[in-house]
Amino acid sequence: MFDPIKSALMPKCMFKVVTGWSCPGCGLQRGVHALLHGHFMEALSYNYFFILSIPYAIGLCLERFFLPNKIALQWRRVLEHRYVIYSYIFIYCLWWVLRNVLGI
Repeated sequence: MFDPIKSALMPKCMFKVVTGWSCPGCGLQRGVHALLHGHFMEALSYNYFFILSIPYAIGLCLERFFLPNKIALQWRRVLEHRYVIYSYIFIYCLWWVLRNVLGI
């Protein structure tokens, strides 16, 4: 309902306020707002990590709430496998560095 860009009610990223650098999640609030209003490309422009996060989040939601138990168990083995989690964390940290070095 409130546009994070225009509303003073929306919280700001404390990491960015203190350091001036963007955290890996900077722009997600604006991105989710844009996505909920049907502006997919605008949402991606706020935080490119959306490209990886949205499909993973959808997969987790499907596995938890919509799939039958046997299929959900197979998905859980993949989505929650330690190498998938480690890879996600590595890419997350890499995104943190790249977005500040490249100014994205």
